[in-house]
Amino acid sequence: MSTNSRKPAPGGAFRFRVSDSLQVPLRGHLLRLRLLDGQPSMKDLAPGRKVRVTAPSGAGREIGIVGHSATGGVATQGRLEQTGELDLVIGTNDAGEGVERIEIGWVVTGPVA
Repeated sequence: MSTNSRKPAPGGAFRFRVSDSLQVPLRGHLLRLRLLDGQPSMKDLAPGRKVRVTAPSGAGREIGIVGHSATGGVATQGRLEQTGELDLVIGTNDAGEGVERIEIGWVVTGPVA
């Protein structure tokens, strides 16, 4: 009896929760993300791509990905699937200011076309 328990290919809709948000000098703003739903592809989270952020109040906007942080190790598809965590670097302007600043509890969804 053979069991073919193949994992589906990554891609399609995903949803992360922002678990930390901080300014990175000379680089931009770091968002530490925790996967809630979906199987995101690193291609959809690559530098130059866009994701949508939504505040707990429901307000949202699209932001661009500048890069990935290497503090927790190299961002790979395998690491994302194993840990369910990803550190994204975004531009300081995309991080927002005041009440519109991306903080813990915001939700990141994608992919954005």
